[in-house]
Amino acid sequence: MKRQSFKDKAIRFAKTWHIVALAAIGAFAVGTGAFDFDSAIRSWYILLLGAFIIAASLLDITHRLKGSLLSHFSSQIQGPLLWTVTAWILLRMSGPYSKHAIIIPAGFIAWLVTTYPPKVFLFPILFAFIMEAGLTITGRQPVVELALNILLYGLIAAFLVFFAHSQAYRKKLVNSIARAKKKSYDSEYAKDLGITAPGPSILETLPEFEAIENKEQPDVSTIETITDSFDLQLKLIRQALNLTTVAVLWPDAQGRELRLRNISTIRKDIQPGPYPIGSGITGALLRDRKEITTASVKTDFSGLPYYIKKGGVGSLLAVNIPDNLQRESSAVERKISGILCADRTEKSAWNESELTILRLLCKKLSLDIDMGRQFYNMNRERNAFQRVCIGLRELNSVLGLEPVFDATIKAVKALVQADFIAISLLQGKYHSIVRAEGLHAKNLLKQEFSKNEGLVGQVMKINRSLPAGAEYRGPAPIFSSEQRFPDFGSLLIVPLRKEEGSSIGALTVAAKKNGIFTSRRRDILELIAAQVAIKIDLAQAHEQINKIATIDGLTNLANHKTFQHAFDVMLNRAQRRSGHLCLLLCDIDYFKRINDTYGHPFGDQVLKKIADALTVTVRKLDLVARYGGEEFGIILEDSDEYGGREMAERIRKKIESLSMHQNNNTITITISIGLAAFPDDGKEKSLLIDHADRALYHAKASGRNCIKTWSEIMAEFTADARRRP
Repeated sequence: MKRQSFKDKAIRFAKTWHIVALAAIGAFAVGTGAFDFDSAIRSWYILLLGAFIIAASLLDITHRLKGSLLSHFSSQIQGPLLWTVTAWILLRMSGPYSKHAIIIPAGFIAWLVTTYPPKVFLFPILFAFIMEAGLTITGRQPVVELALNILLYGLIAAFLVFFAHSQAYRKKLVNSIARAKKKSYDSEYAKDLGITAPGPSILETLPEFEAIENKEQPDVSTIETITDSFDLQLKLIRQALNLTTVAVLWPDAQGRELRLRNISTIRKDIQPGPYPIGSGITGALLRDRKEITTASVKTDFSGLPYYIKKGGVGSLLAVNIPDNLQRESSAVERKISGILCADRTEKSAWNESELTILRLLCKKLSLDIDMGRQFYNMNRERNAFQRVCIGLRELNSVLGLEPVFDATIKAVKALVQADFIAISLLQGKYHSIVRAEGLHAKNLLKQEFSKNEGLVGQVMKINRSLPAGAEYRGPAPIFSSEQRFPDFGSLLIVPLRKEEGSSIGALTVAAKKNGIFTSRRRDILELIAAQVAIKIDLAQAHEQINKIATIDGLTNLANHKTFQHAFDVMLNRAQRRSGHLCLLLCDIDYFKRINDTYGHPFGDQVLKKIADALTVTVRKLDLVARYGGEEFGIILEDSDEYGGREMAERIRKKIESLSMHQNNNTITITISIGLAAFPDDGKEKSLLIDHADRALYHAKASGRNCIKTWSEIMAEFTADARRRP
């Protein structure tokens, strides 16, 4: 056993002092000049030794930065020793720059003297003196240089010590050390309690709109935790002090009655309440008293409201539970806060130790209540953050004005219980309501109002939310003097503006209930409104780009690309339904002559005139497109050849009735039309287009200003074939 014990001691000694030994070897090597720039004895093992010392210094610094606690004396001095030797190694290896680098070890020694106690910094100073003396003994530096170096080290150390002992520096250093210690302690304690354990991000667990409730209710788990904590503490105190009952009475929100919230008792005759304020012993606490103690209570005592039977109480105590909310808020006007009641059958007076324990229990219960309120506020913050994120997520996921309006309405509904929501967009001197939901929405939708009228107009002018308190009294017009809504109690109108630019509209939110727009909700609504403004601007730009890509710029009809895509869609629909489809290809007669005679600008006017005529003639479910040049394509959905021919004749007459004037000349315009019907004239798009084009060619060849169908052409071709011998 003794040999084993000696071996363990030797191992522990070696582990503790091996770093100190390494530093001592390095100091000896420095003193012999092994690390000098021009040393003749430097070899690979000297370089390896220097590398080990520098690496050990860096490792020690890393451990200290991570907060490793140094308990053994050898552990406390090994770092400063390593740093000292490292500083001298770097000094001696700097060669011709050593005169300038002398400030490194000088400043280092001064820092050690200032920040470490004497029992620690004396060892690095001893090593430094040994290395300097060794260099002098081995002839690496003269005695004068040794004396000057020591003098320099001493002067810098003395100056830094004098500065460190100044009152301002010491105060700042003490505060800094205290903060660092507290931060380190809090961090370690949080890790021990598992508070810093990783969990799902709030952004990763965002629910859908339907899963977010508008009612801000406290978390049930928080209430259960507080209740369980109260019950456990009351039971613990009751058993520790051998009490009959320990109970917590708490007033309701209106301060009209007391309710039995928690109780630990051995009695069975408990009346759950509620009890009138001031009933029994609690009434004495209404007269600015915080504590009541009573001993040798009468046998028929009935001052504890939760007991059904009289008596059974030898001594009792009632203490006010501190309520921080009541102290901090003047809006809460209660004459009584929570009450802790304790009683026992023993008639002796309460000693100071028992009173101290029960008073501490009151403070602990108060802390639990404060923590519950903090949890509730945190849940509210989390809920509000979720609502903002969900609203912004919905807005960012849509394109186009209508989807943006829909997403805006959903975002507002997720945030507040609004009875009316409207989105207004500014158009010159007027603004129109482009989307409205809720009360009065039907009467307001699509209406236009002057931007000089109503609160909405004022909001767009001044770029600020109105009304200031987000409350509506009724007289002030919201949109115009004719639009007054006295049934609203809360109103908030937020400008829709891009960053710091002018308003492009306004978001109006109203509710019958008063006070729903808290400062937090107003901030969130303004944040959402800013994003809505950006999305509306982007949606308008997107629709403009989409219009440019799909609409012919001259005639405002669908272009050729849109015609081809729409033809595919409509033809597939007709094929699925086993329905009909009719294609008309129209060509303006003698259009080249019109351009050559009256010029291309007049030709453009002709194209616009015919486009307008085609648009007003066909049905809304049909498609009119500029097929190319002076040709137009019309797709008639759910129309057979008979219906298509009727529409074609109506179009031909409409165009024929048009007349235009140029240079005192009246120009009559006519068109020729070719028709092909699905499925009789073809079942493929390419075949139908080919047949309609050939029918148009025959209409041109037949004298123009007429209609030809593919079935007529086929009938003529068949008749000609029969007449041939």
